[in-house]
Amino acid sequence: MKRIVVSLAVLIMGAVIASAQSFSVKVAGDIPEAAAKVLQQRFTQMLQGEGLTVEEDAADVLEISATVQERMETPGSMSQSVVVLNIKARAHEEEVVFTVKGVGKDDADAWLRAAKQVLPRSKQAQEFVTKLK
Repeated sequence: MKRIVVSLAVLIMGAVIASAQSFSVKVAGDIPEAAAKVLQQRFTQMLQGEGLTVEEDAADVLEISATVQERMETPGSMSQSVVVLNIKARAHEEEVVFTVKGVGKDDADAWLRAAKQVLPRSKQAQEFVTKLK
């Protein structure tokens, strides 16, 4: 009898795991490599935090892209780059845009610091992932 119960439990858990929606996270466009890696990690955390799985070859794709809303250099001898980015994530027909700002010693550093401003546990991120379920 115990074997039957254990077998049923394993089958049910397997069915639940198999039915979990799976996404592939892809970064598109001209995004510096370090910033692209951070964005991929952040959006993976977003999905996994809500119980979705992330696989390299999943049928559903979460595509991340970025556009520069504003770019400037601070004046002076210790000049810094400032970028304001619109980070857009899209899957199915759902879309979210995070507007983030980064300041760094050069453009790549500013992009990296801006990418780190995308917070997986933010209300905006959680609402987006809930719509994907």
